[in-house]
Amino acid sequence: MMTKMARLTVKGIEELENRLKAIGDGLRGEAEVKMLKAGAQVLVDAWGSEIESRGHRVTGEMLRNVGMTEVHTGKDGLEISVYPMGTDRHRITNAQKAYILHHGRQPTHRGTKEIKGDKFVTEAEKAAKPRVYEAMQQALNEYISGK
Repeated sequence: MMTKMARLTVKGIEELENRLKAIGDGLRGEAEVKMLKAGAQVLVDAWGSEIESRGHRVTGEMLRNVGMTEVHTGKDGLEISVYPMGTDRHRITNAQKAYILHHGRQPTHRGTKEIKGDKFVTEAEKAAKPRVYEAMQQALNEYISGK
């Protein structure tokens, strides 16, 4: 009894391979940047909501200045940071204020009051995590579909 091997002929496999390679290359470039920016915008909004809901707003300077950095290359690839940028009229950085409100501060001999940290950054990021993934997935889908 003799059996024949099935034969598979595919036309256009090179084109498919090239398109898949282009998508793969794009994911490490333009698509990755779009995904990072989309996720970072969700975090900016989450920081703002958490600052507002916790009452960490005296002048509104920290809230107004929550933003994202430009996309840059870190040790693990492209990255983007979200935090309150800039300074207030006393030249105290908004990032320092956020750090103190997050972690807390002991009173000092100079008369500064104790501040109990409330971990608002951790809470904002935890609450935003599913929305960050959704925004990044949407950005990827738009990239792949060519929008």
